[in-house]
Amino acid sequence: MTVKPYAAPYLSSDAGALAGAVVLRPSTAVDQLPPVAGEPSPIADRAAEQHAVLVRTLTDRGVAVHALAPVSEAPTESLVADCAVLLPNGAVIARPSQIERRNEVAAVERHLVDLGIPIVGRIDAPGLLDATDVAVGPGRLFVGVPRPGAGLRRRSNELGRRQLEAIATAQGLRVVELAVASDVPRLRAVFSFVAGDVVIAAPEKVDLVAAAGLKIVEVPRGEELAAGVLALGERRVLANIRFRESIALLRKAKVAVEAIDLWEFGKAGFGPFSLVLAVKRG
Repeated sequence: MTVKPYAAPYLSSDAGALAGAVVLRPSTAVDQLPPVAGEPSPIADRAAEQHAVLVRTLTDRGVAVHALAPVSEAPTESLVADCAVLLPNGAVIARPSQIERRNEVAAVERHLVDLGIPIVGRIDAPGLLDATDVAVGPGRLFVGVPRPGAGLRRRSNELGRRQLEAIATAQGLRVVELAVASDVPRLRAVFSFVAGDVVIAAPEKVDLVAAAGLKIVEVPRGEELAAGVLALGERRVLANIRFRESIALLRKAKVAVEAIDLWEFGKAGFGPFSLVLAVKRG
């Protein structure tokens, strides 16, 4: 089937109405993802079932879901959101720190081109950037950086961030750096847009001074990873059902929450944000 190409603007905010998305089913190797402290390893069969529910939920909500075929059967392969940052005029191809993920990135890039989405930039060596270290808000990109004294992070580096800043500035976007704790590999695990002017965040894990002007829904201690939601639209999100206290806080803040069980990914620190690469938002 021929896919009708998407047209610009592609993504002006992570909270825009989700219209098109790329996903990739988890391989049986997903059980090799290292769990966060205190959690057992993911179970592959359950992860596959939960991912299928995720895809069905998106489809039922009117999202055009483009499913990629696996290219490596690697544990990380279903984490497609790490591979590219979508901006209003096109995609920036990321460069994850894990060398084994480069084939995944190439496969995602080919599919974006097939969808008619222009490639407006790439992170080149020795730059490193995981795309989920970036949160897109209206007119601004928020990028995770190490807290002072926290040492080097395992993911994005300054060279990668500077390359992204040059690409974003050319599109009229301002880059804002947010300092995160050393145990936070991806900004969007602890900081996500739920509306153009509202974010859900874990204040213990991300310094929010630079996010001045945004309304903050703060998740409680013990549920820091609840901030890794996927916006379906303005004040509409998909969340992991395990984070009940944070879901209640979102609903109190007048954010509609669709809650499903994605805990096999949550065991390794990944929320719905990491499993879906939004390619078109209204």
